[in-house]
Amino acid sequence: MPHYFFDINDHDLSHRDDEGSEWPNRAAAGAHAMRILADIARDEARRQDRLNLFVTIRDQGRAVLAVASLAVACTWLD
Repeated sequence: MPHYFFDINDHDLSHRDDEGSEWPNRAAAGAHAMRILADIARDEARRQDRLNLFVTIRDQGRAVLAVASLAVACTWLD
């Protein structure tokens, strides 16, 4: 099974995944990256008005395969 690494970046947080995990294919790894983004957004949105989150997916050779991103904002119009 392919081994993927998921690095997390936002305004204040940067985490390089040095362990990684196995996923059956790219689609499953991409879905995992999206769940990571949703989990972080759920926790951090209560503390900030604006989030820009990124999860970089790397392969066993540590080459970047994909970047998943999520932007969350609340802008008052008054």
